[in-house]
Amino acid sequence: MGMFDEEFDAIVIGAGHNGMALAGYLARSGWSVAVLERRTEEGGGLCTEELTEPNFLHNLHSNYHSLVGLSPVYDDLELEANGVDYAHPDVQMGSIFSDGTAITVHRDMEKTHRSFARFSQKDADTWLRLWEEVGGYMDLLVRTLMYAPPIALNDLTRALASWGVEEKSEFLSARLRSMSVAEFLDKHFENDRIKAMLAFHAAVCAYQPHVKGLAVTLPVLLGKISNWQLCKGGSHRLAHTLMRVIVKHGGRVYPQVPVEEIVVEGGRAVGVRVPDGFVRAKKLVASSIDVNQTFETLLQPKHVPAKTLEGVAGVEYQDATLFNVHAALNGLPRYKAAEFDPDIDRAWILNVGFESLEDFRQEFDCVRSGRLPEVPRLNVAVNSLYDPTDAPAGKATGLIRVFAPHALVDGGAEAWDERGREYGERCVERWASVCANWDDDALMRRFAVETPFDISRKMINYRFGDWMVGRIHPSNLLEHRPTEELAQYRTPVEGLYLCGASQHPHGYITFAPGYNCLGVIAEDHGLDKWWEEI
Repeated sequence: MGMFDEEFDAIVIGAGHNGMALAGYLARSGWSVAVLERRTEEGGGLCTEELTEPNFLHNLHSNYHSLVGLSPVYDDLELEANGVDYAHPDVQMGSIFSDGTAITVHRDMEKTHRSFARFSQKDADTWLRLWEEVGGYMDLLVRTLMYAPPIALNDLTRALASWGVEEKSEFLSARLRSMSVAEFLDKHFENDRIKAMLAFHAAVCAYQPHVKGLAVTLPVLLGKISNWQLCKGGSHRLAHTLMRVIVKHGGRVYPQVPVEEIVVEGGRAVGVRVPDGFVRAKKLVASSIDVNQTFETLLQPKHVPAKTLEGVAGVEYQDATLFNVHAALNGLPRYKAAEFDPDIDRAWILNVGFESLEDFRQEFDCVRSGRLPEVPRLNVAVNSLYDPTDAPAGKATGLIRVFAPHALVDGGAEAWDERGREYGERCVERWASVCANWDDDALMRRFAVETPFDISRKMINYRFGDWMVGRIHPSNLLEHRPTEELAQYRTPVEGLYLCGASQHPHGYITFAPGYNCLGVIAEDHGLDKWWEEI
């Protein structure tokens, strides 16, 4: 039977990781589920392509997975047993500085402590106390802040008090709600480069260091600084695993079926219209795409309260996106800074250019003005260090990411089509400048660029190139995301739910929006919460 010949209990719009996780839970609960996806492959940002040369696998968007082992979805849906496998790098990340020195962050925090101590013994000791304290509260923080419907900031403050955290803590307090990441780091640390290393970690998570109020979630970010993991065989392996789970439990995933309209009858979502007809949903429709597409494109205005439309129109997106360079290499790069710290050659994620908190201020001020810095500051990853299957034997893939504006001050977003290649060359030259073996056997084979404009055209859910699908700012987090009315995953249209990265907590491979939406659906439909018993 085809999708037009049967009714489904639930229709999920969009086969990104959140929508597919929700579909997996519902299918395992015995519901008939259809996931409809406009693109040819499931996964959304979990896309891996041979972008440069055959057999060189490049993760175009989702590369860093930081909640493996922390997100309940991995265990509940038995993702490992169904085909996904991760590498957990021993040297998680590092920073290379202009004087040839380097810092490395390890899974082994004693090694991290020793690396920090070469710059400041005091800061190294402070870091170890912070790490140990946050680790003690990690499960509580993650479950409260991420894997539960959003609570108000005032309620979070009261929760900290009720847990007795503030009385015992050197670092966690209600004052975090009014502090920036930079202010937190300035308060507790003295060395510019240690502060830059920790701020880089936050910035990679899209938390701009100088935005007031973002320190409130910094403990969670710092708690997972040693949990960055790499999906072996490319991030699309996670997408394929999610589809396998759905199909295994009787669900369906339909690629190349774009949803044109969410059909509403009597105030209730009853299905969707696609190019070839109507697909009926007996119980619900869940949208994992961005909130603007959902309400402004897929729903007729007459079905949506004016207040809701006004709120959606005011949703803000990140004012900094990413410019990507995907490289096919003839081998693994080695760095000049390895003379100072040999472990830098094993660092999976690398900061090249951020050496102080002021550098971050300058960088994001430049981006917000629509300009490109004269000297790019890089976020580099060499996946082949820990997954040699992503390139032919003896070769390697490389990834450069740079914070960038979606629209350039001189020409707008379209100007990237002319300037992208040249900027990519500048980024490659910056990377080459810190390498010791760049010219050995012509390390670079070929590279391809992805501009912010490319990203927004291909991944239309990433409005303005925003991979977090909504601004990371106190005004758009917790109970405010995406609006106060829509923050609890329900909508004014009965039977229509929101399960995508527009919702709390945000983007990245957390599965939390889909998981939290599942809990709300379970309450509304009397679904047995078997996942809470595992």
